[in-house]
Amino acid sequence: MGDLKMLIGSVVVLYNPTEDEIKNINFYINKVDYAFVIDNSSKDSSELMKKYIDDVNKLSYIHNAENVGLCRALNQGVKLAVKNGCQWTVVFDADSRMSTDVFEIYSNTIEKYKNIENVAVFAPQHSFHRNKKNIYSGYKEIDWAMTSGWLINNDVFKKMNGFFEPLFVDGLDLDYCYYAREKGYKIIECGEAMIDHHPAISKTFRFLFMNIQLGTASPFRYYLQAKCLVWDYKRYHHFFDLKMYFIKWVKVLLFFDNKKEYMKNMLLGTIDGVKLHKKFKQGLYPNRI
Repeated sequence: MGDLKMLIGSVVVLYNPTEDEIKNINFYINKVDYAFVIDNSSKDSSELMKKYIDDVNKLSYIHNAENVGLCRALNQGVKLAVKNGCQWTVVFDADSRMSTDVFEIYSNTIEKYKNIENVAVFAPQHSFHRNKKNIYSGYKEIDWAMTSGWLINNDVFKKMNGFFEPLFVDGLDLDYCYYAREKGYKIIECGEAMIDHHPAISKTFRFLFMNIQLGTASPFRYYLQAKCLVWDYKRYHHFFDLKMYFIKWVKVLLFFDNKKEYMKNMLLGTIDGVKLHKKFKQGLYPNRI
């Protein structure tokens, strides 16, 4: 992206990272001007960075020493990129890898795409075993995309005040995209940009005479997901969020073990999602209006 005379940063948020997750940074560190690693783990991994990262001189490691949440950590990283003069920031999940040369594709897209100032996010496709995707030529406007691999327009990021931190982890991608579109910005998917991503843990369940693969997560993550889906639906009124909310209830009631714990967390998340929207309506989040 140097031909564009633009600076680009990258941000990845770690939480008790594996060695492979740290090594993943090597796939893109030489393609960016600044690489920021925000670590929400209690244990410092700076020595592992020196051990496994090819170009530590380009890397800035920030150890929060506690889990401040993905939303706040991403805000922290993108703000550092902005402070260092970056016009764009690519954000990655720790376990994600590029299946295609995402940076070259983004560079070509920015050169060809008209009115890039109206684009909040250029997004890749996410391909994983429960949702295989095919590469296509060109790009299209979409409602939302999963966060990993986003190329964020930093000017738009500043105007939108970043990610909505009360969501903590789940739903930040939905909220950011919905909010951006509400403000008149676009979310553009690049058909040739592909990320190998692993959302949730797949598990096979027996239903009638069939084996069904479903994504699973901890009861606490289902609390966070219920909270974000209720918040998103009440705030933006997208049917997709309501549909996903009820699908999660179906999964809990029909397939999951430890149903009481999941139901308890889903109910708490529902209540807190309603409370979050009530606080918003009361004007307690003025930077989100």
